[in-house]
Formats: sequence, C-alpha cells, structure tokens
Amino acid sequence: MPYSAEDLILEVSFIPVIVANIVGVVRFKHLETPLRYLAGLIFFATLIELLSRALGAQQRSNLFLMPLDTLMEFGLLAWMYRQVLRPSAVSRWLPTVVAVFSLASLLSYAEPASLVRFNTMQRFAESLLVIVLVLLYFYKVIRELIIVHLEREPMFWVSVGLLLYFSGNVFIFISSNYVIRHSKALSLKLWDIHALLYMLLYSLYAWALWISPLSKK
Repeated sequence: MPYSAEDLILEVSFIPVIVANIVGVVRFKHLETPLRYLAGLIFFATLIELLSRALGAQQRSNLFLMPLDTLMEFGLLAWMYRQVLRPSAVSRWLPTVVAVFSLASLLSYAEPASLVRFNTMQRFAESLLVIVLVLLYFYKVIRELIIVHLEREPMFWVSVGLLLYFSGNVFIFISSNYVIRHSKALSLKLWDIHALLYMLLYSLYAWALWISPLSKK
C-alpha cells in the first residue's frame, strides 16, 4: 500500500532526531553545561517519540505522554537558558517559573479528559514562555556585542530553531482540539506543518551540538 504524503512526512521527520542523538552522544563530554541540558532534552524526547510511535502502531492513544513530554521539554530548556542568561534577574526567577509550570502540568493528570485529548493550554503556555526566553537571549546578545562570529555560536542556532518552531506552532497548539472536531483533513495539514518545523528544529539542534566548542572544564 503506497504511503500518503502525511505518512512520508511522519517517517522522514524522525531522521533529524536520530542525527541529533548521534551528535549528542559523540559530543556530550565536550559540551558546555547549557548544551548538556539540550542533549538531555534530545535523549528524553527521543524516548517519548519511540513510545508514541509504538503506541500508535498498536492503535493506542499516546496523548497521556504529552504533558510529561512538555514538562520535561520546558524544564530542560529553562535550565539551559538559566545558564545562558546569568546573572540576570530572569535566571534567578526561572526555578520558580519551572516549579509553577511543573505543578500545573502534573495537575493535568488529575483530569481524566487530559489523557485523551491534546493539552492545548500547557503547550500554549510553554510556547509563550520559551519565546520570551529566546527573545531575552537575543536581547543579551545585541546588548553585550561580545560574540565575534555569530554563525559559530551554538546557542544562536538553538534559539533560532526554537523561535521558528514555537512561533510557527503556537496557533496549531491552541487550536488543535477545535480543528480536529471540524476538519480531520485540515488537522492533518496543520500537523504536517508541525512535522516540518520539528525537522528544522532538530536539524538546528544537531548543528548547534556539532559546532559547539570544547568545554573549558
């Protein structure tokens, strides 16, 4: 039976994830602390992706994994930016933000409906928070002007990827439950866009880990 375009995109979307994992494993001991958090995120996200695909192959819902996936993703990204944004006030407040986000995420498991539908508010909140962190990073880069070769700065490429991914997906995250009730075809198209942005994000993750300079430790 021939693959549909959606099936092909789904299969191909995992290739950058595999590449990012390989680069993360090879480069891990040479990475600075912020990028070690990124590598940890890649490893965890891959585990969740494999579990999701295994459940999908068995025609079982994988939506119960999403709150945990989002929680870990935001937590590791926040800790990464906490290292990068030091010693600003934002870095000091980030543990509190992560704690509140974590509590809200875990409470979502208390609602049975959250296990069978996409958690739009959690993903929307994560998107906004990550976009704010990325913009604060760009502001710091512009204000300090200490990076000589921006194209060789790993966190720049990570931040570009996150900004494109979350700004591009924020509408999909907030509208996914509504759209799927009214048009399955449109929902599939939106998630195709998500898959393409996902591929771009992990391609930039892999590139950032590859160009990362040796740790001074």
